[in-house]
Amino acid sequence: MKTIALFGLTLGMLGCLGLTAGAEDKKKEAADPLKLEGKYTLVSGKKSGTAIDEEAKKSKISFAGDKITIEGMGIKFVMGYKVDDKATPMTIDMEILEGPEGTKGAKALGIIEVKEDVVKLAYSIDKEKRPKTFEGKDGFLFELKKAK
Repeated sequence: MKTIALFGLTLGMLGCLGLTAGAEDKKKEAADPLKLEGKYTLVSGKKSGTAIDEEAKKSKISFAGDKITIEGMGIKFVMGYKVDDKATPMTIDMEILEGPEGTKGAKALGIIEVKEDVVKLAYSIDKEKRPKTFEGKDGFLFELKKAK
């Protein structure tokens, strides 16, 4: 159960890859993984409309290049991602590269929004269903803040 919860949290962290506010140039800049390098904290999250627990919020999230590393609850994930900054809202496709047994290769489809240091990511691990809104009713929704 912890593995599934952290997998959801892991994918949520990948949301820091896009920009929906402002000009097209800002969108492209935010989609550049090198612009996102650093550490992030999890402000809030939902799974199928239910808030995640406080323990999950203590996870450590970092971005380096085109990979995101999430560590928490005794589990570590490394994920790769691709962002389409031309879509509205911007989309993100994610895949677990390293993680607990049975998780490698798992994929998720999502949408992302970045406003200053705050990132929202909504996604589904159902390979056929990319969310259309940032509600988290039928999948996951996470809000991240870049550490200063």
